[in-house]
Parts: sequence; C-alpha cells; structure tokens
Amino acid sequence: MSLRAFAAFAAAVIVAAACGGTSAEAPAGPSQAGVIDLDGGPIQTTPDGPSGLPCDVDAILTTHCRKCHARPPQYGAPMPLLGWDDLQAPTPSGGKKVHEMVLSKVANDDAPMPPAPNARLSEAEKKTLSDWSAAGAPRSAESCATTPPPPPPDPVTGLSCTPNKTLAPAAPYEMPESAGDQYVCWGVDVTADTPTHIVGFAPRIDNTTITHHVVMYEAPSSYPSTPQPCDASAAVTWRMVLGWAPGISGVELPPEAGFPIAPAGTHYVVQMHYSNPQRLKGEKDSTKIEVCTAPPRQHEADVLAFGSQSFTIPAAPPPGGVFTRECSITVPSFFAGIHLFAAMPHMHKIGHAMTTTLTRQGGAPIDLGTMTSYDFNAQRWLPIDAVTQSGDVIRTDCSWKNTTGAPVKFGEKTADEMCYSFTMYYPRIASTLWSWGLPAQTASCVSRP
Repeated sequence: MSLRAFAAFAAAVIVAAACGGTSAEAPAGPSQAGVIDLDGGPIQTTPDGPSGLPCDVDAILTTHCRKCHARPPQYGAPMPLLGWDDLQAPTPSGGKKVHEMVLSKVANDDAPMPPAPNARLSEAEKKTLSDWSAAGAPRSAESCATTPPPPPPDPVTGLSCTPNKTLAPAAPYEMPESAGDQYVCWGVDVTADTPTHIVGFAPRIDNTTITHHVVMYEAPSSYPSTPQPCDASAAVTWRMVLGWAPGISGVELPPEAGFPIAPAGTHYVVQMHYSNPQRLKGEKDSTKIEVCTAPPRQHEADVLAFGSQSFTIPAAPPPGGVFTRECSITVPSFFAGIHLFAAMPHMHKIGHAMTTTLTRQGGAPIDLGTMTSYDFNAQRWLPIDAVTQSGDVIRTDCSWKNTTGAPVKFGEKTADEMCYSFTMYYPRIASTLWSWGLPAQTASCVSRP
C-alpha cells in the first residue's frame, strides 16, 4: 500500500469503533431518531430531539459508538444506542440493561469495545459512563448540541487509481432469518489478455445492515461463484490479500509493485461475515470487490507468511491464562533485499495477541506488524516498511487464551488455530523451491506457558 493510501486507511479504520460486537443481545426497547441517508434508506445516527441522556454521555456515544449502533443498527451491531430508551432496554439474556452491558464491553480487556486498533475510551470517559450507570442511569432533560458522525467513506477514498474491474458473486445471497451469525464464501477467477497487475482493491458493501466484515483470499484453484455457507476460517492454501471492516476504505499497493494476474487466471475467494442479531427477514447482499488494474509495474508483489504451522495449545490454561508460541527465522542470502510493506496478523477465535519483528545485528527490533489485542472479526493490513538483509532475525510471537477446555492444534477449521503473519512484499520470489508458507514451515519455535 502506498503511504498515502495507508494514511487514509489508518484514519478511516477509526470508524469501526463500535462495530466489532456480534452479540445476539439485541434489546427489547425502542429508539429515537437521526439523520443520514444512504442507498439502503435513512440511517439515523443522532437522536431526533432531546435524547434523554446527559450531554457528556451523549457525546461519548456519538464519538465512539453510533456509526454502527445507529437506527437501524449497521454492520452487524446488535442494537441502536441513540437515546435513553435504548440504554434502558433489557437484554434478552436477562439480568442486565443495555447501559450495564455497555460498561462491561468497554472494560473488557480481552475483547474491548471499541475494538482494536481504535482508541479505547479514556479513563475519564469510562468514569462518566460508570457514574451515570451506577446512579441508575437517570433520564436527563438536557438539550445537547450533538454533531452527527460523518457517513462512511467511499471505498475508493485514498486510492490514486480508478477501479476498472469488478469481482462479484454469481447471485445475491439471502441470509436465513434464523442464522444470527454466518460465514458465506464465493469465488471469482480474474483473467487478462495481456500481462496485467492488480494494484488496488475497493470493497463495495451492498447491505450495511448485516455485513460485519469481509476477507479476500488468493486460492490455488477455482471456488464456486455462487455464495454458499463456509467455515469461518480459511483453507491452509489460501493467502489473504484484503481485509475489510466498517470504515476501512480502499487498499493500494506501492507505485512500483502490483499483483500479477496469472496467465491461466488468478483465483480469489471472498469470505463474507454476516451478523443478524435482530433476526431480520429477507436480508440480501451482493457485496462486490472493485479492483484497479494496470500494465506491469517494476516489481511483482506477493504475500508470504511468517509464524508457525506446528503447535498444540494445551487445554489447561497456563499461569496468566496465555500460551505463546515464539518462532524465528534467520534471513538467508536468497531472501535478502526483499521489501516488506504490509502485514496482516491472522489467528482464529482464541487468538489473543501477535507481534512480528525484524532484528539486525546490533540494531533495535523493527516492527513488522503488532496486534496487542487481536480480534478475529477485525483483521486488517498494517503498514510496515523494511528491507531484509542476510542474517536478519525475523521473529513472530503468537499468543492464545484457550478457554475451550480441550487442546487446540494448528489447522484450517474454526475450532483449530493458526499463527500466520501474512506479509506483502516485493519483488516476488520466483524460485520453484519457494512457497509462500516456507518462512512459517521452517521457523524455529519454542512454546512459553
């Protein structure tokens, strides 16, 4: 990704602040009203008149929550958070009101709301909510000058290219009313008559009510083009090329590099995560991925994976509850001179944290992608910038919190786990002995309880 695209990318991701939850705890109460209008109809993000909330509470919800907790809720959020009635509503699980659940979510260090990488509430903001909730969350007669959050960015924001090819499913997908949460995959083959590079990606989200996040993979073979339910994880042979969550716009490669379209075509799989906690009927989606193509650039880009392909996470939690796998490789001469420019840490549901660093003899570690609070539902590319030298040590640490009660091994199923730091780089390694997973396959690893 270019520095310009990454700057826009990093700024836009803040919008995802309240959209990471897929709890089925939709409230029973009503909501008040708001303002913006998208293709799917009016999306209300501010109260229509007094909210019944103290202005300091109202401001916190506007800043951190209402892009998704709108009316109707967007991107799989379970309820609106616009007015006093919304926060007084009971949750179906019983025993709590929504304002109490909000407090527990913002205080949860393992799965915080807003989710990483968005800034968490400050201690002062947490105290404001806590004091109001502890007082019984009383209705306020204050009239607040609330500024609505801006609408979501157009996905081509930040791109210097204009998308000229569309990747689309063969048909819309209708989510079953009873599904709640569902992963759906569809495939597309991209071909070109002449040598061509893909240089940018722009997701076009069709149904913002149920679309929670999107991941696109490059696959070694074709996948059916008709959307169908699939596992939440991915085949071990698939490589991530795009991750989208609410607020993230387009992804662009550096001007000197592009992904080549293979002579026989390049195979992609798009994985949609739908969330419908309100059990709405007739929700259909036709989300597409638009791409920019260009004549071949100076370098062919590719994706590799640091990490590990061999581990078992014990059933019994170690002291502190975290199990860590530390894996490192020493850069060989054939891997020297590689420019690493983006990283996407990838684990499954019990992933806790991941960090990858490059250390040169006598030098300080260079960050190659760190997520101190990993969220399976908010995977994304992180900007990095490093050129390898022979003898560099690249180390990836993956940490998990295993609360399943059973050992968890490496694998492609949702119940399995992974430890991959997918990394974009150029120039593409052309050796027949090279495999994108080779760094993870050959890493030296130790486990830390």
